[in-house]
Amino acid sequence: MTITKAFYQMLDDLAVLFDVENTHGGDAAANALRSITSKSHLPLPRGHDLMPDVEKQALDIDPLPVCEHIEHAMPLIDWHHSGLADGRIRENIARQMATVELIGPDGMIMHETVRVGLFMQSANVDYVTREHAAEETFIMLCGSGMWSQNNEPLAPRKSGDYIHHPSMMPHVSVTYDSPFIAAWRWTGDIGYDKYSLTG
Repeated sequence: MTITKAFYQMLDDLAVLFDVENTHGGDAAANALRSITSKSHLPLPRGHDLMPDVEKQALDIDPLPVCEHIEHAMPLIDWHHSGLADGRIRENIARQMATVELIGPDGMIMHETVRVGLFMQSANVDYVTREHAAEETFIMLCGSGMWSQNNEPLAPRKSGDYIHHPSMMPHVSVTYDSPFIAAWRWTGDIGYDKYSLTG
């Protein structure tokens, strides 16, 4: 399988996972992904591999099947440190996380109304409380972490778990010994200007 084919197969795999969410937002994300994969597959430039050791460690911990395509497509995935470029997230936190918007207004592939991407958090990181106007769901793809929603106690999350945040719900993710990689989708009011750290 070519790297480009693996990338678009990864998008198809993510569409199936968001179908399982069985919500309006999950359906919107799945339909957006399929609107891209149903067309001719455009070649993509090389991506940015920011944390290869973290990627490898996470992908070895209870990976869902989609992770095989993520690993194969990794040279194309355009990772960047979460919120570092505009100072939205403090550097000591941002340098230990990476995200990519696969499709969306600012994505590797343009989509006007939905954002779908991947998120990676290193071990031993407290990604402090944040909130945003977009409705969001994370799907844990490999690794493990602790999540809190609406200021409730932290709870463990592992591969296959879905973590849903309605608009403006405070949430936090913490890792200990293991990193993780998750898929995420934003629907509704998807402007990044409506995102803030409150912790």
